[in-house]
Order: sequence, then structure tokens, then C-alpha cells
Amino acid sequence: MPVKAIGVATVVAATIATGWNYGYNYVFDKVLNRTTGTTLKSPPMRVAHAVLFEAGLLMVLMPFFAWYLAITLWEAFVLDLSFALFYLVYALVFNWLYDRLFPLPEWQDA
Repeated sequence: MPVKAIGVATVVAATIATGWNYGYNYVFDKVLNRTTGTTLKSPPMRVAHAVLFEAGLLMVLMPFFAWYLAITLWEAFVLDLSFALFYLVYALVFNWLYDRLFPLPEWQDA
């Protein structure tokens, strides 16, 4: 792949991921709060949160990569999966640290 094409795809993917991050976390926390009464996440919930985030992002980015890079959906899946595996760990650690550094008032008793 030409470096320019990968660079443009990366910038677009990062922009889409930023919007997806906001929307996903907003909806996830709303649903979590509605079903459990809190947004405090247990370790298994954190893993589920990260996996669902990456799976959703994969579904959003895969068609874009296939179209923009003129590759098959399978090639786009493999390309996106390699990014997703790295960012799965990153998302898990980042969100856990963020929640520890900026806890919500409702978590004070937990």
C-alpha cells in the first residue's frame, strides 16, 4: 500500500474512532447505569466494555478501509483486526486508568 493512502486511512480512522469512543462510552454508561444503578465497572465488565468497543469499531472501519484502499472486505478485516488487537489492550488500560484518575462521585462508596 502506498504510504499516502495508509496515512489518509489512518487519519480518517482516528477521527472516526474519536467519535465512536464518545458515542459508545455515552451509550454504554447509560445502559450500564440503567441496568445496574451505577457506572462502576467490575474487571469482567471492563473486559466486555473493551471487546465490544473494538468489535463495534471494527464493524465501522472495515467497509471504509475496503473502499478507500480498494481491497476486499477480508483484507480489510485482517488489516483492521491487527489494529484492533493492539487497541483492545490500550482501551482496557486507558479506560481503567481514566476511571481511577477521574472517579465519578457515585463511586466513592465502592
